[in-house]
Amino acid sequence: MIAHSADLGAARRASVPPAPVRGLLRLLSATAWTLLGAFAYVVCQGMFGGYPQVHSELLTTLGMIAIALTGGVAWIIDERRSHGDE
Repeated sequence: MIAHSADLGAARRASVPPAPVRGLLRLLSATAWTLLGAFAYVVCQGMFGGYPQVHSELLTTLGMIAIALTGGVAWIIDERRSHGDE
C-alpha cells in the first residue's frame, strides 16, 4: 500500500515536539555550542599551558581535535548541501 502525501504530512507534524520543548532544546543547544566555542578559544590562546594539575596537555589535545572535527563536520554539511549556482 502506498501512503499519500497528505498522510506523510500528518505523520511529520505529529512527530514535531511542542513549541516550549523546541524552545528549550534550542536554548540548550545554543548554550552547549557557546561553551564549546569558549573552550576552543581558551585552547587556541594556550590558557591551559603549563598547568599539569588540570592535565593541560590532554585538554589542549582534546580541544584541537574538537576544533578539527567541527571544521570537518561543517565542510561535510556544506558539501552535501545543494548549491544552485554550480
